[in-house]
Amino acid sequence: METKLFSMGIHDKYGKMILRKAAGTAFAESGESVRVEFGNHGFAIIDGTVGKSIAVEIESRVSKQVRGALLDLVFHKYPKKLLVLLPVHMNNPTKTVNQCKLILRRFIIEKNFRVVLLDGHGNDEKYAIDTQIVKGALMELGFK
Repeated sequence: METKLFSMGIHDKYGKMILRKAAGTAFAESGESVRVEFGNHGFAIIDGTVGKSIAVEIESRVSKQVRGALLDLVFHKYPKKLLVLLPVHMNNPTKTVNQCKLILRRFIIEKNFRVVLLDGHGNDEKYAIDTQIVKGALMELGFK
């Protein structure tokens, strides 16, 4: 069990490193901007934000857990959403991407979200290509 938790931490760190490389100091992974408020029912924390308009979730877990994480992203106050998937624990990452896009289309207009699948992960780092993938998605969402 400890190995699995450690493994998930590696992937989270890798995803956040890619966001830092793609967005520079505009990427925030702590503070008020990452809170998702649920009124009197508490709050959740997303993985990060870029600037003052893009909420970011980074996921490497199984598809069912990825789909669950979409709720925090949908409920975040920022109008634009970026879901970054790392191909680690999903049986079929492409299918997961398509399912996430379908779900997001129900709540958000398509020009305001992106779902990207990285080539690398914490155990197989591909910084150059993954940074370009995320930079492209951020540019499509209006980040310069």
